[in-house]
Amino acid sequence: MLLSDRDKAFIAECTAELIASSGQTGKRYVPDPNSEKIYGTDDAPFILDCEFPFEFVTTPIQILTSERADAAISVLPDQEINEGDRVEFEGVMYKVVTVEALNVFGVISHKVITVVRLYS
Repeated sequence: MLLSDRDKAFIAECTAELIASSGQTGKRYVPDPNSEKIYGTDDAPFILDCEFPFEFVTTPIQILTSERADAAISVLPDQEINEGDRVEFEGVMYKVVTVEALNVFGVISHKVITVVRLYS
C-alpha cells in the first residue's frame, strides 16, 4: 500500500516533532573555504556554520564498535550535514563519519549521523 501525500507529511511532521522535543541542540562546523588546505580537508580550520536540533540515538555498544563510531544522532531531513563536518554537543567536538537518510514508506523521515569523538 502506498501512502498518500498527507500521510507522508504526517510522518515527516511527527519525526520532526520528536527530534525537536528532545531539547538538544548542536553546532555544525565546516572547513573554512578561504583557508589553504595543504594536507586535505582535515588540515583546514573549521568555522561555525549553524546550530541545529538533534536527538541522541540509543545504540548498542556492539553496533557502535563494529561501525567504529562513538555515537549516533538523528537530525531533521533537511539539515545540511556532510561526512567530514565537525559537530559539537555539550562542549565535545565530533567528526561526522556517516550520513544516512532514512526512508519510511516513501518519505525521508530523518537522517541518522554517526560520529567519532575528537580529542585535541
